[in-house]
Amino acid sequence: MLRIGIAGKIGCGKSTLGKLLTGRGFPVLDADLEAHKLYATDADVRAAIAKAFGADTVTGTDVNRKALASHVFANPGALRTLEDIVYPVLQGRLRESLRAFATGKNPPRAAFIEGAVLFKWPDFCRSLDEIWIVEAPESVRLDRLLKRGLSREDAERRIRLQRDDPYPKNEHTTRIDNGGDEAHLARQLPI
Repeated sequence: MLRIGIAGKIGCGKSTLGKLLTGRGFPVLDADLEAHKLYATDADVRAAIAKAFGADTVTGTDVNRKALASHVFANPGALRTLEDIVYPVLQGRLRESLRAFATGKNPPRAAFIEGAVLFKWPDFCRSLDEIWIVEAPESVRLDRLLKRGLSREDAERRIRLQRDDPYPKNEHTTRIDNGGDEAHLARQLPI
């Protein structure tokens, strides 16, 4: 079974690609969604977050995302602390899920991990069989973010913040142009 990462900047269409692949019967793990599940299911992670950022950042069974965001997004050092707590556990869970897909009764030809955070995980990305990088022009991405309900100012800020983020490194990288509609994207899928 191939293990493939799906990466790209905000508004490029990673989630749309994930939905297309799910529709074709492939398992797709959303790293953001898996992180939210981790918050709700891992008491040790919640305890470490509470210790690092204060008791107001956790509830009995989850993370208070608004309180946590107020701590970490204003301070790059705090964001790194959160990533140091969450990323190793999250990567372990993602690896476990990939292993479960591969050893299941009817393993798929490929399983995917979709996430904007992949560029922050160089070792993890090198361990995957491939990385697919979804790309779209900034003007298209901005339009998509505005259609999602973001203000122009917020959408432009988010695009600007990611502008210099590197793409994940992997010996086998495929670039997918998503500057068009969903049918255009579907025609480019190499699987």
